[in-house]
Amino acid sequence: MPPDGQGQHRDGVLAEAVAAREPLSRDAHARLLARDTTLWPPPAAVTGAWLGWLDGLDRAEAHLRTIGPIVDALVADGVRDVVLTGMGGSSLFPLVLAGVVPPAAGRPRLHVLDSTDPGAVARVEDGIDWAGAALVVASKSGTTVETLAHLDRLLPALAAGCDEPSARVVVITDPGSPLEERAHVEGFRVVPGDADVGGRYSALSPFGLLPAVLLGVDVPALLARARAAATRWTVDPWDDRGDGTGAGGGPAHLAALLACGVDAGRDALHLVVDPRAGLLGAWVEQLVAESSGKDGTGVLPVVVRSGADVVARDRAVVVAVGDVPGLDALRADGVPVVALPWDGPEGLAVEVLRWMRAVPLACAQLGVDPFDQPDVAAAKAATAAALADGSEPPAAVPLDTLATSLDGAAYVAVLAYVDPDAPLAAALAAAVTPLAERHHVPVTFGVGPRYLHSTGQLHKGGRADGVLLVVVGDPAEDRPIPGRGYGFARLLRAQAAGDVTALRAAGRHVAVVRAEELVALG
Repeated sequence: MPPDGQGQHRDGVLAEAVAAREPLSRDAHARLLARDTTLWPPPAAVTGAWLGWLDGLDRAEAHLRTIGPIVDALVADGVRDVVLTGMGGSSLFPLVLAGVVPPAAGRPRLHVLDSTDPGAVARVEDGIDWAGAALVVASKSGTTVETLAHLDRLLPALAAGCDEPSARVVVITDPGSPLEERAHVEGFRVVPGDADVGGRYSALSPFGLLPAVLLGVDVPALLARARAAATRWTVDPWDDRGDGTGAGGGPAHLAALLACGVDAGRDALHLVVDPRAGLLGAWVEQLVAESSGKDGTGVLPVVVRSGADVVARDRAVVVAVGDVPGLDALRADGVPVVALPWDGPEGLAVEVLRWMRAVPLACAQLGVDPFDQPDVAAAKAATAAALADGSEPPAAVPLDTLATSLDGAAYVAVLAYVDPDAPLAAALAAAVTPLAERHHVPVTFGVGPRYLHSTGQLHKGGRADGVLLVVVGDPAEDRPIPGRGYGFARLLRAQAAGDVTALRAAGRHVAVVRAEELVALG
């Protein structure tokens, strides 16, 4: 036990269980670094194929040698705005960067598009001077339907604005993907991804390195801090700073805390993130949910604004990043609280490394494979079917008819197919805490189709006693997708309809509700 009861104060009611798990978790960290695939369920050959992210810091230098000249050419060509289109792991870390790192002098602004809402597409398409713009198209598989639709829609705008549009398109994709083949045919620049790194573990691969270089981030300095953390954690993976104080916060400690939380019914990881860290909470959310949410178990990540927004405290484990209010009251109630520092944008790679180690270690203790996503394909197939047969989302039901189900739910997810940067999305997000307070249940908020590539796995593969509330927006306009018989509005509705179908097929309680009823709660 750490001196002066620090562990009890930090780990709350889970202190004894976490302390008992410490030797196992420390040993598992060493086995992770040794690439011991027996940490997770078989087949080991499949899991082992996805451990390339462990070499990310070492590979970065070679990637930067490819990325640097491409970025230099874009800057020399007068590019002032870069639109990065991608989904899930290909877009969430760029979203973090765009929110916390202002572009350096002479560097372009970064706009990340990961929505099929036509309003979001229109805002990007109409709001940029394409004469000074470039496109970054990020898709590991090279088949992501949203990303390819964005490329097809925005490429004509780019072509109308400059003489050599192909030189202004940069593709990040795995070698041999259909997108790489298209890039070679059309003359796009290509940055190869790492075939042995999954999307949600790709933040320190070209998918995260290229946007960082575009913004003018001192990437070598960023990586140097991550290497220093890696060295500390090799010696002591339990403590954040490796100072022997028992303060916790290292990857092995977080893993034990999350796994013990699930075992004790505290499976709701509440992430309270300093506003200066932007969307870091959303990046952690997708890593946790998609890695752990399968085989009927998983850690439910809930992103909140302050400790006061942690409503169902008997279900909560809290990890705070930076200077956030309301933690003392949680500790007084026995809620496990780990407070991590926010070291500014310079510490982003450290946070990425911390969580990319902690989550697979937690999954090992939960007995699930962190590198597969067996239920993600179901929503993709259902979307394709909805596009083919014209299916629409089910009719909305009154929110009050779901009151009994909400009262008995293990968690509630509000899943909104709306423009993520529009006022409606903010209003729906503001309704989360009142909804949690009304029904004393953890409530998460996800924007579609973004969540399909992250928390969607947990919704279908995790515990089956949640209630999923789907909201489908009504865009005021549409934007056709060249070469297809439909536009973004139809694609958005098909994705909503497809996910409802997939969720029901998985035995989940899902209902479509009206946006205005939820907004009224806020």
